[in-house]
Amino acid sequence: MVEPTRRNLDRAIEESIDLFSRAKVGTVAAVDPRRPETVLLALDGSSQDPFSIAVARHFHECFGCEVAVVDAREGDGPNDLAARVAQSLGRRAEPKTSGDSYEQILAAVEHSKCDLLIAPCPYGRDLEAVGPDSTGTVIDVLLARSPVPVLVVRKPYELQGNLFRQVVIILTVENEAASDAAAWAAGLIAPRAVLHLVLVLDREMYENIHALMQSIAPEMDVSIDSLSHALARNYMRLHRGLQKAAAEGGFEYKLNMQVEGEAGPIVAEDAPHPTLRVLALERSDHATQGSVQTRIRQSLHPVLVVCRQQFGESTQSEGT
Repeated sequence: MVEPTRRNLDRAIEESIDLFSRAKVGTVAAVDPRRPETVLLALDGSSQDPFSIAVARHFHECFGCEVAVVDAREGDGPNDLAARVAQSLGRRAEPKTSGDSYEQILAAVEHSKCDLLIAPCPYGRDLEAVGPDSTGTVIDVLLARSPVPVLVVRKPYELQGNLFRQVVIILTVENEAASDAAAWAAGLIAPRAVLHLVLVLDREMYENIHALMQSIAPEMDVSIDSLSHALARNYMRLHRGLQKAAAEGGFEYKLNMQVEGEAGPIVAEDAPHPTLRVLALERSDHATQGSVQTRIRQSLHPVLVVCRQQFGESTQSEGT
């Protein structure tokens, strides 16, 4: 027998999804797909490198983008890895610099003028050796400081056929980076693939808000239903834009709503093909930072982290 609370959560989610089909949000343009013009490929000699290289090659062949390669390993060991890989790709190697790995990668990001960074996660160690729970200091710093989106490579998949036949955008509370994350998702998805927008209602957030409101105004009812509807309303225009982008771009689009911890992943972690997980990051929001870190640790699939700050800074500098 299903518990009443579980039935209420399911009903709230169904009603929130139904809002999208009934709501009048006016004219909404299709999400404009964003694709890389210059990709920086960071190598570390780990088992993740071959898949990272395959992804960079795929982007070059599909989008005609430039590829720069950097070997950011620390120490005085062999440093011809970037040159060898760059030669095999017919691209260029970034000059070797000193400092911590993340300092070398950030310097290469600036020097290459890239708009997308590909990096193994954890950096400098095989994922099989340290386990999926680790992201490592290098990735932590890159997520905090990189001026461009970071595509972290986890499990060393063998690339077969089209890349990213499934793309999953995961959003929780209102997030200023959501539209940018959606643009990258729509740009990187394979033809005739499936893009999922997953809106996740954070249970802890609900419980905290409910407790706070009960202490301030006990007569007010802050329910799962009301928060689910509020979450749906926040992303209604994005939903419409993705619908139009799917129709124009020739891919399938699906909307999902979940309560945190109440449902499994849209695509299983042991799926044979890599699914691209796309996360929107607000660096000023500690809850968003923690959510991004947790979802990377929980994923074997590649994860693209898009931060709103990178676009805001670029726009501001161009206008001054």
